[in-house]
Amino acid sequence: MRTEVDLHGYQVVQAIAIFVKHYNGRVKGGDLSPISVIHGYGSSGEGGSIKTALLKLLNASEEDLSFQQEVWNPGKTIVYPKNLLPSGAGIIAGEILEYCVVSRTESKILGKLRRFGGLKVKGALRMLVKQGSLVTVQKGTRKFYQIK
Repeated sequence: MRTEVDLHGYQVVQAIAIFVKHYNGRVKGGDLSPISVIHGYGSSGEGGSIKTALLKLLNASEEDLSFQQEVWNPGKTIVYPKNLLPSGAGIIAGEILEYCVVSRTESKILGKLRRFGGLKVKGALRMLVKQGSLVTVQKGTRKFYQIK
């Protein structure tokens, strides 16, 4: 299997899905060698939307993998697989983290990600809170989610 996956030219959701499929395919085949993920670094040089979403997913999956960004190439991250990633949950988690840069209510999150189904989105929310990637903030009677 390839040791490199290039995510250039894809929408964020597609790029994350491609990464998770490639990652899980390798782990299922018993290949735990490092994966070079080429995501680009964005026009600002600080990180594009794919890099940002990927790093959020990787940070949320610390029990299943480790990773390191290449110092000399900010458009590339090396991922060291350990366990399978939950494909649907991983994609949903990445989108939730991207959307919750600004505090959002559960109903806003469910509306934004309705294509995944409410139960899956709620499950991903619980997982992200449990892992510490998302925190809840109470404002009056409403509960908001935001990235940590």
